[in-house]
Amino acid sequence: MKTRRPVICRVGERPTAVPAGGDVYGLIDWDDAPILIVGPSTDAVTREAIRIFARTLAETGGLAEDDPDFTRRHPLPDPDGPIGVIDSWLTRLRRATAIPWFAILDDEVVIAR
Repeated sequence: MKTRRPVICRVGERPTAVPAGGDVYGLIDWDDAPILIVGPSTDAVTREAIRIFARTLAETGGLAEDDPDFTRRHPLPDPDGPIGVIDSWLTRLRRATAIPWFAILDDEVVIAR
């Protein structure tokens, strides 16, 4: 997947743990084109990552070159389903393959426009 623009989450409420005006950042690391996801909460960013993985799977037929059967063995979770199921799937993805992977960034991130 080739994109270098940040993805802004469409839905979700800002949790009280994130100060007003603050954002949560997630990163999908592909081999050549990382995707930065910006959203109001960890859950919103994580759900958007699953939507991006789903679009990529539909476009390319696979996610991980080093484990092409990963999504056959572990189907993508519903992005609107329980966050625990989504987190478990992302953990399996991190264990099964080096690229792609997803993480919530816990350091301050500055985005230049």
